[in-house]
Amino acid sequence: MAITANLADSCSANSGGIRRVAFISKEDVAEGAISVTAGEINTITLATGKEFFSYDAEQDTIEWRENGEMVNGSLKYTEEIELYIRGNNKTNRDAIVALVEDLCGVLAIVEDSNGTIFLLGWSEDLDLDRPLKMASDASGSGKELTDLAGSTITMACMSPTKAFPITGITWATLTTPA
Repeated sequence: MAITANLADSCSANSGGIRRVAFISKEDVAEGAISVTAGEINTITLATGKEFFSYDAEQDTIEWRENGEMVNGSLKYTEEIELYIRGNNKTNRDAIVALVEDLCGVLAIVEDSNGTIFLLGWSEDLDLDRPLKMASDASGSGKELTDLAGSTITMACMSPTKAFPITGITWATLTTPA
């Protein structure tokens, strides 16, 4: 890809943080069911009756990171989504186990604080071949009365491209509310 346009600085607000995250098993999305036009995802076709499931996390604890590097002449982006789930109980345990033990992998959608939705765990070149999988699951009780008690989950994958934004598809169309 060649540089074909200028990039002007924007004076509009650009807030950090992720408002919400939802996951779906890779097996619930058909091969070739995601399409990109002009650098934006405009179609995601899920298997009948399937949807992304929202995972509510503690406020200001969801982070999406994308780190790119050139390795032996090939681009590689490492995508990570990290979230903190407050509390150690059966409901949280079961939701975490369903997510991290999906050995085929998952896709995620994240909505940032500016209202932009991105798809993680998919690439135009590799389709569903490199979905997100558990990178770490750290759960604990804390030591003191005011310490956090819960789980920090990190899902990660490698991709040959940066994540694509989603346009023309609403969060409500893709998800089941938590």
